[in-house]
Amino acid sequence: MIAKKKALCALSLIIIFAVMLLSGCAGIPSALSIDSLISPVTTFFGNIFGGSPAIEGLISLDEAFDAVAAELEASITTGYEVAVYKIAASREGIGNFLADNLSDRLAARKKLIPLAREEALRYAETEHQFQMSGLVSDDSAVGIGHYLGAKVVITGDFLITADFSQLRVRAVDVGNSAILGASPIVLINNNDPILKNLMASFGIIPTSRVNENALAHLNRGKDLYMEDKLDAAIVEFGKALAIDKKLFEAYSYRGSSFYEKDDYDKAIADFTQAIRLNPNFADIYSDRGDAYYDKGDYDRAIADYTQALKLNNNSAAFYNNRGNAYNKKGDYNRAIEDYNQVLRLKPDGAFAYDNRGHAYFNKGDYDKAIADFTQAIRLDPNDANFYYNRGTVYNEKDDYDKAIADFTQAIRLDPDYIEAYINRGVSYFNKGDPDRAIADFEAALKIDPNDADARYDLDFARRQRGR
Repeated sequence: MIAKKKALCALSLIIIFAVMLLSGCAGIPSALSIDSLISPVTTFFGNIFGGSPAIEGLISLDEAFDAVAAELEASITTGYEVAVYKIAASREGIGNFLADNLSDRLAARKKLIPLAREEALRYAETEHQFQMSGLVSDDSAVGIGHYLGAKVVITGDFLITADFSQLRVRAVDVGNSAILGASPIVLINNNDPILKNLMASFGIIPTSRVNENALAHLNRGKDLYMEDKLDAAIVEFGKALAIDKKLFEAYSYRGSSFYEKDDYDKAIADFTQAIRLNPNFADIYSDRGDAYYDKGDYDRAIADYTQALKLNNNSAAFYNNRGNAYNKKGDYNRAIEDYNQVLRLKPDGAFAYDNRGHAYFNKGDYDKAIADFTQAIRLDPNDANFYYNRGTVYNEKDDYDKAIADFTQAIRLDPDYIEAYINRGVSYFNKGDPDRAIADFEAALKIDPNDADARYDLDFARRQRGR
């Protein structure tokens, strides 16, 4: 009986305390918020009446790096050169911080040999013209590994929720594209000082709670997306959203899956839902802008890239992609302004020079176009497209010898470059050498017997020679 009376007394005090709060009773210090006073009360009731249990097994960010490093070392042969490429996160800076620190941790443990991330990032930007974002597919990881000379490429993703943060990584064998290993899902305490300061620096307030079953489908969907199993990934993201319709990441990654399938309308719909849930995430506007761009809706693409730049005006990718949209729209001066911003942020960006060269070419300023293509070649002399593009300008200027030299170099770098054969043939023909022109058009048709341009040019050259 005594125990019961004590329990009732405690409960009565809590009820009285709550009534005092609601009635604005005098005597409660004004500096305390109602939320701060009620929180201990709700915690007390939760503990008595079975509220959400505390999540077990949360560790610090340092412990997470050690756990992930140990798992990777167990999966990868000691002494292998590895590239820790990208950790996808809601903010690019957070992902870069995590990838850099994981690379440093592996280097300090001295069992694996991490390679410089800067080269991998530069390669990915070059290959994808600044449009790669989010998760990295296993095929892309293999390409990065070949470029760097790494045997293994490590990628992953980082998710922040109200109750914890989740880090997952996977290691892809460059030789056979096999998954060598994936770390166990590591749950990190959001109150870890390093993580807390990191989130604060990006203005992140982790408020969303994630249903455990929805998270399982989300994680499975991400894995399938990286394996390029897009239809299966879309199903998993759909299952996650059936459980939790406020799961921002599921809309984001399902939108990316639809985008990879060239289903731009569905991609746009999912990116729009993601924006409604998280209107301050610049990358999602950029992703939707990419879908509008590929759909040919350049005005909406420009609007989305502009919004992305309002949220992050230090992104070379956003400027580059908006410049591409202006270029397609025929607004060459604005395109050139955006490419100038790219080069301000990335002075060694070969593709920015190439893109600006296209804008100058479209504008009719051939000398500036040649200067930009020449600079792109200087920065990356192994890209066949840069030689082809400069050769095209020389062709327009009737400088056929220089055009032929550039098309020849493009063919040396890419023996199946059908457009280079066709345009070199045109240069030979205009120079008065129909035999070499015919040989180039025939070479183009060996690559693609159905190419209409090569067939037309070949027939025309043969008629002219006969005449």
